[in-house]
Amino acid sequence: MLTFHSKSSLPIFKTAMASTLLIAAVQLMTGCDLQPSSTNNDDTTQTNNIDKDMTKNDEMPVNPAPTDSGAMDKIQTNNAADIADEQIVSPSGYQNLSFGQAITPELLSSLGITKAKSDNEQCYYVSNPALSYVDKEYGERASVLYQIIDGKVALISIRDPIIPFYKDINIGNSATDVMKAHNDELTYEVDKYAVDGDYYSLIANINFKMIKESPLGESLRDENIELNNKEDKLPLQIEYHIKGGQKLSDSTIKATEWTADNKSLLKGEVGSIDIGIPEAIYLVEGCS
Repeated sequence: MLTFHSKSSLPIFKTAMASTLLIAAVQLMTGCDLQPSSTNNDDTTQTNNIDKDMTKNDEMPVNPAPTDSGAMDKIQTNNAADIADEQIVSPSGYQNLSFGQAITPELLSSLGITKAKSDNEQCYYVSNPALSYVDKEYGERASVLYQIIDGKVALISIRDPIIPFYKDINIGNSATDVMKAHNDELTYEVDKYAVDGDYYSLIANINFKMIKESPLGESLRDENIELNNKEDKLPLQIEYHIKGGQKLSDSTIKATEWTADNKSLLKGEVGSIDIGIPEAIYLVEGCS
C-alpha cells in the first residue's frame, strides 16, 4: 500500500505543479496583454481628447485681433493724398512741388525741371520738359507751368487736357461743368483784352473767405481775407479761363449777386486752369 501511495502521489504532485505553472503562465500572459491594452486605451483617450479639442477649436468663432479703424482710415487717406500730390494738380501742389515751397537751382535739377529764359529773377516760370503736348494753335507747349515769385512756388497752370485736376475739371469742359463742380460759388470776370467778352474767368477761393473785396486787377491783401482752416494753410484761388464765352452785363459779378438768368448765359469751355496764391492769380500780365 505504501508503495502504491508513493507512486500515486508523484503524478498528483506533478499535476499540481503543472497546474500552478499553467496558472502562473496564464497570469503572466494576461498581465502582459493587459499592460499594452492599458497603454492603448490611454493613447486612444488622448487621441479622442485631441480630436475633441480640435473640433472645439474648429467650432469656436475666429476673432481677428482688434484694429483701429480710425488709424487705418487715416493711413489710407494719407496714402491717397500722397498719390494725389504727385499725380493730380491740387491745393497740395503737383509732382513734389507745393505752394510756398522754396525753389533752388539744385532742387529744380534734381526734379528734372527747367527754367524758362527770363531776366526777371523775382518772377519766372519753370516746367518739366517730359510733360508737353501739341496745341493746335501754338504747336508744342509745356503741359504744366509753375510760376515762381520771390523764390517760392506761387501758381500752377494747366494747359494740357490730359493733366488731371482734383476738381475733376479738365481742359475742354464746359462753363456749366465748372459751376457744378463748385456749387455755383464762383465769381465772374471778363478778360480785359476780350473786347466782346468771349474770354472770361470763373474764380473760386480755397482755404479762406473774403472780408473785403479788392478792386479788380489788384492782389488780395492779408487784411482782406480770413483763413477758414485749422491748419493755417496758404490762401489759394482757382481761376478757370473760359474761351468762346458770351459777355454778361457786368465785367465782374460776385457769386452772391449772380442771378439764374446770368448763370444760364454762361457759354464756352475751359481753355486753361490756374491754381495759386491770390497775388499770382491777380497778376494780369503774369511775370512780364
